[in-house]
Amino acid sequence: MRLTLLAAGFLLLGAAACGAEPDAEIARLAQVIELGPGMTVADIGAGDGDFAVELAARVGPAGRVYATELEAEKRETIEAAAKRAGAGNLEVHEAKVDGTNLPEGCCDVVWMRHVYHHLSDPAAVNASVHRTLRPGGSFVVVDFPPTWYLRFFVPEGVGEKRSRHGITPEDALTELRAAGFREVEVIEDWNPSWLGPDSYALVLRRADAP
Repeated sequence: MRLTLLAAGFLLLGAAACGAEPDAEIARLAQVIELGPGMTVADIGAGDGDFAVELAARVGPAGRVYATELEAEKRETIEAAAKRAGAGNLEVHEAKVDGTNLPEGCCDVVWMRHVYHHLSDPAAVNASVHRTLRPGGSFVVVDFPPTWYLRFFVPEGVGEKRSRHGITPEDALTELRAAGFREVEVIEDWNPSWLGPDSYALVLRRADAP
């Protein structure tokens, strides 16, 4: 029982370390990839929808945001958040464990925040993201390296590289290169915090881009 409570405490610390204000983080994203009005963005594993709503505001009425989640309850939460924000350009879709479940060539940007280390079939998901992006499109992966205290909460079926909950940027890049992406920038201090591991951001493009 004591070990379980200790582990739960570490999980809460890790979650706090990964937290950020959506508007500030999306503002940084906008600078990194020149995100602007009229663009189409996918937020894969959009959680409660806070970041998706902020993305919708950034791309404006002429743009579009696809927010995906596996669970129906989470999709309902995102839909409610979009309605409260008046984000009529935000569409909610069911995610799949092996793909985005979005049309081919529909997006200028795919954004995946603290989701990549949960993937049980990264090769299939990465291939699907590649198809979802238009030529020259950007794939931005924000995640954090493994930590010893989060090893108590490793998602099922994620494999050896994610066995301590999290994934190193090097391991993620190896998988992403194999899927046809090339790195544009690696940002090591994406979301620094004294509470736990700093999040990093991998900024990538389809390898067939000019």
